[in-house]
Amino acid sequence: MDTTQQGTSSQSRQGSRAGSLLSSISYTSPTRSPTKNQTSPRSIFGPFLKKDTLRGLTSPISLRLLGSATRLAGDSSECSDTESYGEDGRRIEGREWWRGDQRERDGRTAEGQRVERSYDDRTMIDWAYEDRKERARLQQLDRLPGLRGILARLVNLTWPWVGVVLVGSIVGLVAGTLDTLALWLSDLRDGKCDYAFYLNKNACCSGLEPHEVCYEWKTWPQVFKISSAPMASFSHYLAYIISSVTFAGVVAFLVKAFAPFAFHTGIPEIKVILSGYTFQHYLSAWTLVIKAIGLAFAVGSGLSLGKEGPLVHVACCVANFVLQNFKVFRTNEARKREMLSAAAASGVSVAFGAPLGGVLFVLEELSLSSLPQPTLWRSFVCAIVATMTLQSFDPFNSSKLVLFQVQSVGQVWRTFELIPWVFVGLCGGLFGAIFIRANIEYAKIRRSSGLADHPIKEVLAVAGFTALVSYLLLITRLPTSQLVEALFQECSANVLDVFSFCDSTQVFSTVSLLLIASIAKAVVTSITFGIQVPSGIFLPAISIGACFGRAIGMIMHSWQQAYPRFWLFGSCPPEGTCISPQVYAVIGAASAVGGLTRMTVSLVVIIFELTGAVELVLQIMMAVMISKFTADYFSTDGIYEAWIHFRGYPYLSPKEDFQPEGVTASQVMVKELVTLSAQGQTLASLEEVVDQYEFNGFPIVLDFQNNLLLGYVPSNELRFALAQARLRPEYEGTTPCEFFTSIPTSQVHRLPKLHKYDKKSPSHSMHQNRHRDPLTAPLNPKNHSANRPTFDQLSSEDKAPSGGTSLPPEHEFIDLNKWVDEAPLTLEPETPIEIVLQFFQKLGLRNMLFTSHGSLAGILTVKDLHKYIRAPYYSSHDRDYKGVS
Repeated sequence: MDTTQQGTSSQSRQGSRAGSLLSSISYTSPTRSPTKNQTSPRSIFGPFLKKDTLRGLTSPISLRLLGSATRLAGDSSECSDTESYGEDGRRIEGREWWRGDQRERDGRTAEGQRVERSYDDRTMIDWAYEDRKERARLQQLDRLPGLRGILARLVNLTWPWVGVVLVGSIVGLVAGTLDTLALWLSDLRDGKCDYAFYLNKNACCSGLEPHEVCYEWKTWPQVFKISSAPMASFSHYLAYIISSVTFAGVVAFLVKAFAPFAFHTGIPEIKVILSGYTFQHYLSAWTLVIKAIGLAFAVGSGLSLGKEGPLVHVACCVANFVLQNFKVFRTNEARKREMLSAAAASGVSVAFGAPLGGVLFVLEELSLSSLPQPTLWRSFVCAIVATMTLQSFDPFNSSKLVLFQVQSVGQVWRTFELIPWVFVGLCGGLFGAIFIRANIEYAKIRRSSGLADHPIKEVLAVAGFTALVSYLLLITRLPTSQLVEALFQECSANVLDVFSFCDSTQVFSTVSLLLIASIAKAVVTSITFGIQVPSGIFLPAISIGACFGRAIGMIMHSWQQAYPRFWLFGSCPPEGTCISPQVYAVIGAASAVGGLTRMTVSLVVIIFELTGAVELVLQIMMAVMISKFTADYFSTDGIYEAWIHFRGYPYLSPKEDFQPEGVTASQVMVKELVTLSAQGQTLASLEEVVDQYEFNGFPIVLDFQNNLLLGYVPSNELRFALAQARLRPEYEGTTPCEFFTSIPTSQVHRLPKLHKYDKKSPSHSMHQNRHRDPLTAPLNPKNHSANRPTFDQLSSEDKAPSGGTSLPPEHEFIDLNKWVDEAPLTLEPETPIEIVLQFFQKLGLRNMLFTSHGSLAGILTVKDLHKYIRAPYYSSHDRDYKGVS
């Protein structure tokens, strides 16, 4: 996206001057949009234009038609185009599902309909525009009279809740199906059910007590009737490795062949998307299918990964698919992101059985605080619906929502346990900091060594290595979820102690085994998280922390049992249990996840919902606090932020606190700009500019000598306008193009007067809109740049007012005023950079212009600002800033 361009200082064509370029444009030039060959317009003028004619035209947008006033409340009847483009710029053909009447299919729209703004891949949406459009839609609904208006407003209130319930229900069903498939595949590595191949071990042996032997479940040596003990052991080992590698290879192939965005956790990208970043195909139907199926195979393969993060991605894919049928969300990117936030909450809730934790996760980790307040309530409802659907599905056949029940935790608080709890929290923070560093360093090695060019081979190698290591240790041979369940179990006569966690005679060997297992899983997870398979980090981190915490708990318990009269244990009762090792396992799990993700409140709620250990909330809070403080000492970035920065996404976190001393916008902004003159342009000259320069937009100035800023035109808007003009036979390459139907005489003489003022003006200012009301502008196609009318409408409007510079008669020039933002946000070049950062964070800006006394001085895009803030991170790995996975 962000590559170097060079150009001449100016360009001339017969009768007009197209633009000026002061010098070579470096990497800090305005964010570029895709090249001409990467895009193709879809015209709305079906009766007049043929599809083949449009294929060669340059337009980065796909068009959608707004419905009439009766359908503004969210009716789904509209034409939709699924044509898209791949990473290499080649067009991907998709099926076109036409909805609505024949008039809309043919493009013969009713008067007053608007063509919606769309965004290029990997650019930021215009939050202000989307907000104005939504307010205008609501105002138009309020003006509808009588029963028609009442029904339209009622439908408008109903659609969000219908969408929430649909998304939650589908997410719950998908999660239940995925859990069932993953559990069956995981058990398939060990053997199969003798009387029903499709049953997992739990279902095959249902009804038996834990101590009873299940004769219906046959291991692979038993299936093939291998009686020799050494051969049976070897064949079981071999079957375990082969099945693990096979399942992992299937996932890698599916991801590479059908859905390149279906790998990894997905949470970094979801965070960026919710912040306003556009990521085409990341939430597509193919990504949904491959991510869900691949996640089941990845979990079943025994790789050290979880399903929690990928389920958030799956939930957002489900929401994106469902919302395509709701016009109110399909035509507004801001409102769509509100629903994606609710879907993300449902993804976390079905992963952990934690609806409250899911809502808080979105609020804390995905920056829901920047979205409207109703989104919190919708997230809550969506999470509950998804969890209830999953509970009714009951994939684990346990009839309970809590996945890892912790028993007998109601013991009295003992002060001396603060010491080991603090130690566990410190170790969790250290683990998080070290793991993030190791994981990112390995990702850099993968990228620089060319290993990323062979993703399937890497997955096969990692799966084989994981299977080899895991099988050697009995506790790591289990699926991660079953391992965590065993670590959280209490010591009682009713619990089958397979791993000798409660055997006081084998404390040393068991503790050693737990510590070795935690180190082994940490190493394996650090190379697994990032390979070409769907992978989450929550459950592996929980298992690593639980192993370490259980080991510390067993040491404390053994110490207290050996020296019950030691002064430190004076508060312990003479008989009964004083120290519960499973409590230490829970605290260790929370500490590890806290150090890795830097989550706080949401993590505490997720852990106690996951375990049902409400009595441990205070201990968990303390451990998470210490873990976060420890990890923040090394870096404030959690694992998700680290991957965001590694991939170069222009994400400005609300938590970003960047306060360099004495740095102003003038030191960061791009000063070498390609600008367009307000008048004196021709159709051919503008086409040459937009074809040569792939910027996100162009500032419009009065003339090139004074550089007085008059407005800003997005490049995709301009490309579309020029493409439509070329379709009109009366317009030729020499036809004049005007961005303003008139320029007031006072504006022409404004700059010399402004130069008389000194620089003691306020540090920032906004150009007020001189021609339109921002609240009603989207309703009037004359007054908003995003309202693209047909060229039949352009030539008959907006005559020059008195006192202005007159233009040629209508039909003798092309009026481009409809696509111009006449009030771009501007600041003074001497504005401190931390204030500029706050503008980008709080307003969700794509770019910002800087003017000095009205004269254009520079531009700063969100990507430029992000790269400047993260300059130390990218200094040695500039390739990491390309924003590609």
